[in-house]
Amino acid sequence: MLRASVNHHDSDIQPDRIVGGAEECGVEHAREIFALTDAVVLRDTAEYPDARIRAELRFGRDATDRLVMVAANFQQMNRMMDAIGGRVPTSVEPLAAEMGLTIPDHLASTTA
Repeated sequence: MLRASVNHHDSDIQPDRIVGGAEECGVEHAREIFALTDAVVLRDTAEYPDARIRAELRFGRDATDRLVMVAANFQQMNRMMDAIGGRVPTSVEPLAAEMGLTIPDHLASTTA
């Protein structure tokens, strides 16, 4: 989905920098997005209120709500895939490599 979005918007986003948390990854206001999504995904109740306020000041309440919903939805999907033993298709390997990630053997699929 990330690659499709980058291509659709003709963006110059660096996926490896997104994974690494680098500030200059090509995503506008990445710092606020990282802080809020990390607080959501990690269930960081100490960081969440401040990250939420910073995001609301930058993006507004509606966009911040959507950001939280997207982060929570992806976290839910990750948990469900872990629970059912979901595998990562081989077609994702090039994007994973570009992002500097290695798909663990226990998650790798033999099909595209």
